[in-house]
Amino acid sequence: MNNCSFLGMVTGDIRLNEENGVSVVNFGLEIEEFRRSSGGEKKRVLTYVDLEAWDSAALAINKYANSGTLMAVESVARNDPNTPTCCEDNDIGTLTYFRVTSFKILTQQ
Repeated sequence: MNNCSFLGMVTGDIRLNEENGVSVVNFGLEIEEFRRSSGGEKKRVLTYVDLEAWDSAALAINKYANSGTLMAVESVARNDPNTPTCCEDNDIGTLTYFRVTSFKILTQQ
């Protein structure tokens, strides 16, 4: 099963492009979580993921989201075909990105 769910803030600029006549956007999402240290202190941890959306989703995200927008995103993980896989070269990891399957904009900046 390849299902990934994220809740986070859009980071940076959303980049709208066209590939073979189809709209595509690439953008980053900052995901915030809190953990307790061994000493019991609450610690903020940020994780950044790269996402892409296609077709009508790409156009809607480009129109309604910008840096700082809070989004809920459902996606699938993909390997970038332009980077080697772990099986080809153990010294270089594969770049993983997430393809948006559905989303909801929760707040706009």
